[in-house]
Amino acid sequence: MAADGIVRLSRVEVHPQYLDEYLKYASEVGEVSLLTEPGVLTMYALSENGRPNVITILETYASKAAYEKHIASPHFRKYKQGTLHMVKSLQLLDQTPVNPASRITNFIQERHTIQE
Repeated sequence: MAADGIVRLSRVEVHPQYLDEYLKYASEVGEVSLLTEPGVLTMYALSENGRPNVITILETYASKAAYEKHIASPHFRKYKQGTLHMVKSLQLLDQTPVNPASRITNFIQERHTIQE
């Protein structure tokens, strides 16, 4: 990660009636980002225990340029526009790593259909 790398927690509260649809959008944008954007280092979404409509996404970007490229991508714009009406609240919480030497390795394993 460059000196201008970004580590962010995005906390999204989704209107409960849209949760399943939102999760599809979030899963797709995370997967496509990790598979196609080398500057997207981590895209890891979690739902809060007891409140599944509160989603926290750990995002790390190699640089500010990588982040700007990500938010300009067609798959991110599709996610953002498609979920606007689903989001009750959004917090973007930039973080500073306590130990910059450590990092999370995040990847999407390619899916293969097994033929019987």
